[in-house]
Amino acid sequence: MSADAPAGQDRLSVSAILVSYNTRYLLAEAISSLEGASGVEIIVVDNASSDGSAELVEAAFPHVKLVRAGANLGFAAGVNRGAEQAAARTLLLLNPDAALQPGALARLLQPLAERPRAAAVGSALRYGDGRAQDAAFRFPGLAQVVLDLFPVPRLAATGVNGRYPSRAPLRPFRVDHPLGACMLIRRAAWEDVGTLDPGYFMYVEEVDWCRRARARGWEVWYEPRAVAIHHAGQSSRQHEGLMFEQLWRSRLRYFHRYHGRTFTALLRLIVRLGMRAERRRARRQGNLARADAASTVLRLAA
Repeated sequence: MSADAPAGQDRLSVSAILVSYNTRYLLAEAISSLEGASGVEIIVVDNASSDGSAELVEAAFPHVKLVRAGANLGFAAGVNRGAEQAAARTLLLLNPDAALQPGALARLLQPLAERPRAAAVGSALRYGDGRAQDAAFRFPGLAQVVLDLFPVPRLAATGVNGRYPSRAPLRPFRVDHPLGACMLIRRAAWEDVGTLDPGYFMYVEEVDWCRRARARGWEVWYEPRAVAIHHAGQSSRQHEGLMFEQLWRSRLRYFHRYHGRTFTALLRLIVRLGMRAERRRARRQGNLARADAASTVLRLAA
């Protein structure tokens, strides 16, 4: 064990961090998916859930380290709080609505063991019905924003939309960033790059972290043979309008951080056009929460 490693790191290979907010009925599945692996400590950061999530952990999983945040810190700040408690040499960021499949953790550990400059490895993701879920991406640009706001179905799964080839070989390959629902991070890289930016309440925090890692000479990998079931959006679906707003707040924050004036001016124009269309569509559907969120994003992009 290195001199600066946290106590206990010699016996632990993974500290799994789950940030929970009112996902009690899925949290148990996520925790259970980790329990068969050796050398794993499980940390649950509960963001002041009102559905008994924290009480479930205490009653059913007394060996899990429970951190009661006392407020809804958001995902990034919640992960950072959990990482402060972590003792292992790698950090597994696992959504509470995701569950590792057998052998997935060993698969994720392998690229870190074989590649000393690998900072992080993301897993493949599948929906509960077995369908594949997009899980590896190129860094976002204007094309992805346009296709998100004005979809062109034939381009949705292509490189134009930041996707990697769907027929990529079944072996690890480098990516710009994985989806943060299941991502294993080397502690040395975490300490070098820094924590997740808590300015991202939800969404895009993993994109930002991977971009910072790349800037410091680290690599990010994707392991398609490691699979997690991801019941996507179960936590955020509870407050659809608010989460739509948070998604675009995070995207605007990211683009303003990494791109110049001309880019961001064009971005704001595209977002304003898209939000006007989204607001009209939401109003026609009677989805007033989403319409209000689109109005908020319009103001942010002004």
